[in-house]
Amino acid sequence: MAFREKIAWAAFLTTVLIWGGFLILALSGAGGHGMALLGPFIAATIAQAVMMVAATAIWAIRSPGEANAPADERDRAVGRRATGVAYLVVVLGIVGVIVWLHLGLHGAGTVFALIGVFILGEAARFGATAIGYRLEN
Repeated sequence: MAFREKIAWAAFLTTVLIWGGFLILALSGAGGHGMALLGPFIAATIAQAVMMVAATAIWAIRSPGEANAPADERDRAVGRRATGVAYLVVVLGIVGVIVWLHLGLHGAGTVFALIGVFILGEAARFGATAIGYRLEN
């Protein structure tokens, strides 16, 4: 598995696990409501950053030549397709938030819903990138 593919899988898995946990916490109400979710949000952000830095460092140490190589045409093509998938997810998510606003969403819930759309878009991009590398092989 190539370095960039490993990073894409790590990003996808950490996004789904960490932010999926945050979503479960937020929707269950166990973490509180509104601004009470700010602490768990910051914790999730830091956790994903630490995990990605650790994964990137480990794989870069194992294959420094591959880690420092510039993106080739295949990498750019996979990235373009993944960005298209993520864009569609974000657009549909924003439409969903707009509908939800008309059904009673308000306050900090709106902010967290929009952040959730962004996180979902990133998960879609990471997943599409990882799958794109698998399909290219």
